[in-house]
Amino acid sequence: MTSPLEGILEELKRDRSFASNVGAWKRLPAREGSYAPFPKELDERIVTALGQQGIGQLYSHQRLAWEKIRAGEHCVVVTPTASGKTLAYNLPVMQRLLAEPEARALYLFPTKALSQDQQSALNDIVLSDDLPVKITTYDGDTPKSLRVSARESGRIVISNPDMLHSGILPNHPKWIKFLSNLRFVVIDEVHTYRGIFGSHMANLMRRLVRIAGFYGSKIQFICCSATIKNPGELAEKIIGEPVSVIEENGAPSGAKNLILYNPPLVDAVQGIRRGVVLESRDIALRFLRGGVKTIVFGRSRIRVELIADYINKALANHFNENHRTRVEAYRGGYLPGERRQIERGLRDGSIKGVVSTNALELGIDIGGLDAAVLAGIPASVSSALQQSGRAGRGASESVAVLVASASPTDQYLVGHEDYFFGRSPEAASINPENLYILLDHLKCALFELPFSEGEDFGGNDTEPLLSYLEEEGVARYTGGKWFWADRGYPAEGVSLRSASSENVVIINTTGGKNEVIGEMDLPSAKELLFPKAVYLHRGRQFQSLRLDVENRRCDVEESSLNYYTDSIVKSDIKPLEIDLEESFPWGCALLADVLVRNQVAKYKKLKFATHENIGYGDISLPEEEMHTRSFILRFDEGGVPAGQFSEVEAALAEEVIARSASLLLSVAPLFLLCDHSDIGVSERLRDPHFALPAIYFYDKAPGGIGLAESMMKAFPAILKAGAERVSSCSCESGCPSCCGPDLSPDGGRKEAVVRFLNGWVRASGLG
Repeated sequence: MTSPLEGILEELKRDRSFASNVGAWKRLPAREGSYAPFPKELDERIVTALGQQGIGQLYSHQRLAWEKIRAGEHCVVVTPTASGKTLAYNLPVMQRLLAEPEARALYLFPTKALSQDQQSALNDIVLSDDLPVKITTYDGDTPKSLRVSARESGRIVISNPDMLHSGILPNHPKWIKFLSNLRFVVIDEVHTYRGIFGSHMANLMRRLVRIAGFYGSKIQFICCSATIKNPGELAEKIIGEPVSVIEENGAPSGAKNLILYNPPLVDAVQGIRRGVVLESRDIALRFLRGGVKTIVFGRSRIRVELIADYINKALANHFNENHRTRVEAYRGGYLPGERRQIERGLRDGSIKGVVSTNALELGIDIGGLDAAVLAGIPASVSSALQQSGRAGRGASESVAVLVASASPTDQYLVGHEDYFFGRSPEAASINPENLYILLDHLKCALFELPFSEGEDFGGNDTEPLLSYLEEEGVARYTGGKWFWADRGYPAEGVSLRSASSENVVIINTTGGKNEVIGEMDLPSAKELLFPKAVYLHRGRQFQSLRLDVENRRCDVEESSLNYYTDSIVKSDIKPLEIDLEESFPWGCALLADVLVRNQVAKYKKLKFATHENIGYGDISLPEEEMHTRSFILRFDEGGVPAGQFSEVEAALAEEVIARSASLLLSVAPLFLLCDHSDIGVSERLRDPHFALPAIYFYDKAPGGIGLAESMMKAFPAILKAGAERVSSCSCESGCPSCCGPDLSPDGGRKEAVVRFLNGWVRASGLG
């Protein structure tokens, strides 16, 4: 019997208006499962509990994980979404906790939503057979009345790195019972710990191992990851120990259809295509009207709210199984209760679809979804695989439609299927030895426990670092030990994610109400909640009355305007103090303190449905300022290398320097062991400060974490690698792998970038 989805897919193949815009349609065949029996030593109580959930055997990778974990090995399980990774670690952990009544386990998840999801999954096992294992969540939402209970009697404590960093480890004497019996630490979604966040995470694990060792515990780590290029290497750097990589996937899967779709042209002369929001809405509606549970991924909060609103209006009178077809938006900023309600609705089927930011890219259980629509193609292969993988559970057929936006990168990808389908997932890089991050965590570790003479920290010689902290007045040496000597506790001043923890609370004041309806980080609030901004929240429309930046509050009231708003952000970078300058034949390389300013200056009014611009407005809000470090490249008059700007058409000069800067930025993380999002770039053909062409590469962490300094040292290798990348790329006129696709009618961009970079390499004496 044909399923609803199979019927819709056949209709799409016959629909000329749809098929004519398909860049590629790839069908991955169904895969049989590989199974293994329960281990003979598995506790009968667990067998009974699993049986009540309809689980009578294991997938092969779950059984392999059982064997390696039972043998005492640290592991990382790398299998696709919905392949049963959760059971792979829950099984051996529960077995050990049932056998040892005092044993404890700590589960760490990057988000609160995942923590709540995991507690729900564990409760299904524990409560079904009344297993004597208490499971508690310990995070920022945990009431104070329950925190003592979590510390004292929680057998499995579910938390996140931020709470471990600032709540648990600095207060470890209160956790003696738990830490003395800590046997397992589970790190889920380990691929999210990359760049600055991952470098912090590795040092956090060093602190945890040190404290656990002080209380006599030896931790066994179990990690889970989505598909990335180097899961074993990443896990080993985070936990500081060798790991066994389990990549065999024994879970069955149905056939999967991957469709690259380019919206139709609405103006062939100017090359303008139909917008990705409306096109994604229409594709999602075809699935939802056919009774197919669907997830849509949007690139921004506004886009998510718009698509969800448009879909719900179109489905206002549509019913499936005598229930109105209901779709919800899902994004950061919703209250915890709202997020849990949406997740439950997706699991129990009362909600038939969801439109989400990448908040649902991670493995939160949202039930069986058969279709995914991506409103814009993710630049990361890992993200594309994760989002596409949210559709397709069990043996049923599924589909993921990747709808191209108007961006040059999306347009290139949709027209070059070999490039898209042939790319391998990206590698994740971290640098735990970054001196700034290492010192921050050494301070935290010193506060937690004194350092003995000769004691290392993650293999690093601590004596010179501790001597430096003594000079800074925060450490004291006496009796062969180093002690913390400052008043405050250092974890308060160290953010693992290098982002402000202060959020703006959104208050609905309609009709005299004083109702909290959401929250938002301050930089985003300035862009989305400025006075007169239209704020969309789960299908309801509000207008911002006032944004009180100082008190972190925004008052809104319900409205019924026929437009939404989008802010225009101006960015500026200014050198404050140059402290190192090195001359070259082409100009200078400099290190400087810089001020990066973002100013939300104006906003556009965009009409619903048509998205036409119907006006502008001014915004008067304080700038977002960040003092940080920058590595600056300044090109002096007559010193630009062969292939210099004088040889490039004047109209191309600015684009050449911009594309070269973007290319070098994309190469830099390979040499700096950081994430792409950790570094910013700003290029000017005529910089206001120097009155010369310049490129700024800057740390995106306030104050900098040493990436600018590292880039200065590594720049010869970065420059050479960038030139080789664009010169050796097999594309004819540019692509996302080198200097970006050239969609201009006159062409010549790639050739100009190659000439410029190769000349720069020669002028630097590198080739």
